[in-house]
Amino acid sequence: MLENLCCLILSVAVICSISVALANDESVFGLKLIQTHLTEDQNKFHHIIGLAQNDLNMTLDKIFVHAIILDESNTILGNYSNQVEVHPLNPSEETPFDVLIYDKNHNSLIKNYTVDFTYEEAKTNKRDLEIHSISSKLDVTGFYYISGRIINNMNSISNSTTIIAALNDKNGDLIGIWKAQSEPYNIPPFSTASFTIPVTDRIQGSNINNYTLYSNNS
Repeated sequence: MLENLCCLILSVAVICSISVALANDESVFGLKLIQTHLTEDQNKFHHIIGLAQNDLNMTLDKIFVHAIILDESNTILGNYSNQVEVHPLNPSEETPFDVLIYDKNHNSLIKNYTVDFTYEEAKTNKRDLEIHSISSKLDVTGFYYISGRIINNMNSISNSTTIIAALNDKNGDLIGIWKAQSEPYNIPPFSTASFTIPVTDRIQGSNINNYTLYSNNS
């Protein structure tokens, strides 16, 4: 059961152009934005992607990121939202997020955007999953694959297990968020599963210099 509903809304204004980052390590009422970028994928869709850290002394759940896109005069073009990738989020834990801007008609008009979060307080969540990246490669088609294994160190089943990759270019800037299910999807106690994350965006694939892996389950 979730406890102590938090009605706090966190908001940050970001003045940006495509792929320009918010100042790193900016803390907003306890939820710290590590990095955020406005990017464009190979299909010409824009995404607002980023990393956030729980700086509060409590576990958070039902964390949603809300993005408002603005033109050069700060007129609102649209509102978009998505749930963060890792949830619940214990104190000090990080989560990637990816908000898709699905209206391409706004692509050339986007000059500014705001990002805010809503969440609820939750009970502490035990997620003892150990990720090992075994290999990564760019194939001849331009797809990039990240493979590895994930170990469930808990005495209970890890249900609906997902591995998330936050991709960085040679400058350390975030360029994409990708994920895949483990195989098997539900990992028995003290067992190992495999995973492969396919990055099917050829623009991103050719620019990957490093990545960080995260896990989520239910």
